[in-house]
Amino acid sequence: MLKRGDDMKNIIKVMMVFICVVSLVACGKKDETVSTNKDGTLYEAGVGVSFYYPNDFQLSETDKSDGVIRFVKENQVLFYKVEKNEYDNDTTQLSELYKGELESSGVSSLEVKTPALESGLKCYEYKGNYVENGLKFIHLVYFDEQSTYIYGYEANSKDFKKNYKRMIVYLESFTKTSGL
Repeated sequence: MLKRGDDMKNIIKVMMVFICVVSLVACGKKDETVSTNKDGTLYEAGVGVSFYYPNDFQLSETDKSDGVIRFVKENQVLFYKVEKNEYDNDTTQLSELYKGELESSGVSSLEVKTPALESGLKCYEYKGNYVENGLKFIHLVYFDEQSTYIYGYEANSKDFKKNYKRMIVYLESFTKTSGL
């Protein structure tokens, strides 16, 4: 029969082995560092507008009718589009209108933030998922008086979760030189 002290020693030994194993696994896992210059391709979308997309994504044929530029890889899409502003509102009101458009298109779990990008550009970040098809998305949106600029990432839940940190680096590479 084991004594109470022996039981405690065994528990401590098991816990120490567990901690060592977890530490080894954690140390062995690489934290992927993304360099847009090295791992991406610069896309110049117009006068003063540019961004990077991953080298392993392919520019798909653009449909002239919707004006969307798409970069695809399997079940993942990065896209860029410009919409002319039809309203005479300031940018905070345009942000609420865009949020309303997303909600009316069947979006759930919508989160909105206002990050400032490395370029100094202040934009809105919309993150959520489409109820109808289950795709998750993140859109970085910049509003000026004439237009709304949208650079976004959409993927199924599995790919989105796996690639989110990598894709946000590319989304944040968006720059617009005029209007800063």
